[in-house]
Amino acid sequence: LTDDGALNINDRTIPQPPILQLSVEKLSRDGAFLMDAGSVMFLWVGKNCGQNFLNHVLGVPNYASLPQTMTQLPELDTTESARTIAFISWLREQRPFFPTLHIIRDESSLKMNFLQNMIEDRTESALSYYEFLLHIQQQVNK
Repeated sequence: LTDDGALNINDRTIPQPPILQLSVEKLSRDGAFLMDAGSVMFLWVGKNCGQNFLNHVLGVPNYASLPQTMTQLPELDTTESARTIAFISWLREQRPFFPTLHIIRDESSLKMNFLQNMIEDRTESALSYYEFLLHIQQQVNK
């Protein structure tokens, strides 16, 4: 996260990361991705996530040290930690309830909960979001 394009609200700087499509093809094992799914947030951490992010945001020396179940970010004395916490806090303030944050490893049991929110992906039994919209449009035009 950087301060480029950040919001300034009440003397706070809120970073604004790029918004990605909810598709598995946008994920990379070299990074970490935050998904706001409404009542819950997921921070998926790839196996090859950068050492800087692991140290300065998650407070662990390496990926193997990342706990299987982690539900809050440590408040570290780093710029990266402050930016990440500011952004997640800002997202939470937009709701009348407090969404739980799940920090999940690539092989976590919660990975399926994360992946089921990838609405841009087509599965064997369901259309992608885009295909669904096209289907609705075709039905309306009949």
